[in-house]
Amino acid sequence: MKSLLKKLMIASSIFIPVLAFAHPGHDQTHTGFEAGFLHPFTGIDHMMMAFALGVLLYSSAQRWKMFGLLGMIVALSIGFIIGQSHLIPAQFAEYGIGTSLFVVGIALFSNSKIILPIASALLVTFHGVAHGAELGHSGHALALVSGMIAAMSMIYVIGLAFGHFVVQYIPYGKKIVGGLAAMIALIVLA
Repeated sequence: MKSLLKKLMIASSIFIPVLAFAHPGHDQTHTGFEAGFLHPFTGIDHMMMAFALGVLLYSSAQRWKMFGLLGMIVALSIGFIIGQSHLIPAQFAEYGIGTSLFVVGIALFSNSKIILPIASALLVTFHGVAHGAELGHSGHALALVSGMIAAMSMIYVIGLAFGHFVVQYIPYGKKIVGGLAAMIALIVLA
């Protein structure tokens, strides 16, 4: 089983660099709710962050499940405002995105019930900063960020549901999701 999993992860890593970033080379015009909603689905960095955060917070204390969703929404919103104001350069935000994935990966490997889940939720701010810097100049910024928040929230809730499945039925499931998040983080940071 371990050998098969290692081979599968190595083989799948060949295809990940193409999917890693949702930021460069978009075909969308970034002008409204629809573009904001579709954006998180165009890069595995966004999907993995929301999904892994859902899995992480499923296994945390009950009160952190709702905090995770609210924290993610607030962090994305604040990050978008910071990015739109150009207080943090977009290039720096990309490193923050990679770091956020790495921290959520480490949190899935650890037994931390409070500190790392909170840090993971707060690091979502960098996703908002990148979007604010890159997309905030386009029209309809409120519609755009609303769509992004709706999609990220949906992926987070799917992550919570999958977290239940992972914890109940997949041995080392949290660690597998954590390993995938860390692997994507390394690609983003490379």
